[in-house]
This record gives sequence, structure tokens and C-alpha cells, in this order.
Amino acid sequence: MRPRIYKAGWSLLDIIFPPNCAGCGKWGEKYCAECLDNTRIIKPPICEICGEPLGSSRKNLCDKCRNDGSGITAVRSWAFFEGPLQSAIHKLKYKQDVGLGGVLANPLIAMMSEYHWRIDMVVPVPLDKLRKKERGYNQSALLAKPLCWHTGLPYHPESVSRVKHTRQQVGLSRLERIENMKGAFKADPKIVGGKSVLLIDDVITTGATIKACASALLRAGASAAYGLTLARSAHL
Repeated sequence: MRPRIYKAGWSLLDIIFPPNCAGCGKWGEKYCAECLDNTRIIKPPICEICGEPLGSSRKNLCDKCRNDGSGITAVRSWAFFEGPLQSAIHKLKYKQDVGLGGVLANPLIAMMSEYHWRIDMVVPVPLDKLRKKERGYNQSALLAKPLCWHTGLPYHPESVSRVKHTRQQVGLSRLERIENMKGAFKADPKIVGGKSVLLIDDVITTGATIKACASALLRAGASAAYGLTLARSAHL
């Protein structure tokens, strides 16, 4: 019943206050058909583990996953973080446009039916406590909740906590990001032990954050740690 109430509530608000597209600003939809057409969807070939596009390569793994491992079972992203999708995510993340979560979760819901992963529970990647206090919400949770309501998967945000204040990742190199995220997360073995966990995040750049979160889950006894993100940086 809750998903229906959620959708009905936002539909009513859209009638009273017609939305404008988060990608281009045009009135009528939260993310219009034109912006959807201009969203660059990530397609194979991609790395089987981290989901990084491999171009025309016939390899199954990228060099990083082949040489260094990943600490995560598999990650997939819907589209590149650019153009209208980048604008939409910025609105979701920084402009308090929480209603976008249900719309932007739709591609993730579709991907769940495509990959056929065995998942026991869903966890949004926790936001740093200071940034969550400033923002008032975790944008990853706004994507994870609609996915859980649609799929019926259990939602357990309390199973992973962020236990270290980290620097902003923007501007850091890949190695600096990895170092920055070391020890940042802790998972509760009573909740995740023996479970296959799906992590949800908005954007993946180098993968340092979601992989650190996955590592915490696996250390706590999770049987697998998968990841879905709405976008992936086009400039890794």
C-alpha cells in the first residue's frame, strides 16, 4: 500500500504544482522524453566486476579489477554522469528536489530485472553525518526506497554506518579517494551476516566509496555485495 500512497501523493502534487524537467527545465515532466533521449546509456562491453566501459576490448575485466581486485561482487551503472542526467542528479542532491527520487529510481528498477542477481536486502550508501545534517537527507536513500517498494526487497539502511568523517572526494586522485575512504564504513554482522546485499548510490567516479562500503559488508559476513548506481563518471 505504501508505494501506491507515495506515487499518488507525488501525482497529486504534480497536478497542483506542475513539475519542470530536472534535465532541461521544460515544464510538464520531472525528466522529459527529450532529456531521456539525450542521456548516454552505458552499454556493453563493460568490466564484469566494476562495470567500467571497456570500449571495443574483448577482455572481460578492466585492468584495475584484473590486477588489484575490487572488494565488491559486481557494480552496474545506468548512464554517464553528464548532460541532462548530471543536472537532474545535482537537483536531487543539492536543490532539495526529493520528488526526483522516484523518477530517477525507475532505471535502477529496470536494471534489477535485467541482471537477475540474488539479493536479500538493499542498503543506500550512507552519507557522511555532517553532509547529511547540512542536506537534510541522503539522496541514495531516495533512490533505494522506491526500488524496494517496487521489488519487495527488504530495506535496511541501519545495517551499514559511516564511522569516519571523510574529505570531499571532488578533486582527489583515485589513490587519494581510496585512502580517504579506508575504514569509513562499518556493517552490522547481526543484520548482514550470510546475506547478499545490494548497495545503491547516485554516482560512481573511481568506485572508492561503494567498494569501501562493500568491503565493510564482506568483513561483517555478507555473502555478496553488489552495487547499482544511477550514473558513472565519463572521465575516469
